[in-house]
Amino acid sequence: MSEAIENLSAILLTLRNKLLVIAAVLFTGIIVSFQFTSPLIERMKNDLLPEGAKLVYVSPLEVMMLELKLSIIIGLLITLPIIAFYVYRAISKRYSIQIPISIGKGQFVFLSLAVIFMFALGAAYSYVLMLPLFLKFLYMDAADSGVTATYSIFKFISFIATTTAIFGLVFELPVVLTFLTRNGFVKYNTLVTYRKHIYVLVMFIAAVITPGADVFSQMMVAVPMIIFFEISMVIVRILGVKNKHPQPDSSLS
Repeated sequence: MSEAIENLSAILLTLRNKLLVIAAVLFTGIIVSFQFTSPLIERMKNDLLPEGAKLVYVSPLEVMMLELKLSIIIGLLITLPIIAFYVYRAISKRYSIQIPISIGKGQFVFLSLAVIFMFALGAAYSYVLMLPLFLKFLYMDAADSGVTATYSIFKFISFIATTTAIFGLVFELPVVLTFLTRNGFVKYNTLVTYRKHIYVLVMFIAAVITPGADVFSQMMVAVPMIIFFEISMVIVRILGVKNKHPQPDSSLS
């Protein structure tokens, strides 16, 4: 435990000088995206609000806080690749692991396109397929009980945005796990050993995303996560480098 804390401290120290860049990109992303949050909210409402349901705001600042939250989510998504790159650089220096991006621009371009495509695929699954069914199911369940569906605009839109972003990140699993195993950060055997623990974590995440919902709704969230984890395991088994850490080139020293 002490060794892990020491390694984390060393990585954070290496990242200290990069925090200014991260903060600048995050702040810029928030400021720019804030200009487009209003039409984005209108689009989400038109696409996903069940017919017959109503949106209300319950506090004077609710809409403005919603716009700020959406801009923060977008800013964080823009900043994540930079954070991941800096963390990887820090870990690479710590363990003397070469950065594979230096092998060639082709691999970097392929990795970037794969990340963008998988995120878009996950977001599309959430927004186009899962959320319409999920929200309609909840609305019909409430209507059958004689309850009029009146949603807080902050909670309704926040749920849509958060779920879409989470699924976009979940669909990155094949890319991320393959990248980590090929560079020796994670072993395939370790993923196999902790597979059941990962399933439990997935179910916990599904329960957090769908608080108070039924088992069917939680399964709609959890099953795609598990499927993509298993797809990731197959890809890792084929392409990943098991139990092998790249060695630094002695000619560079």
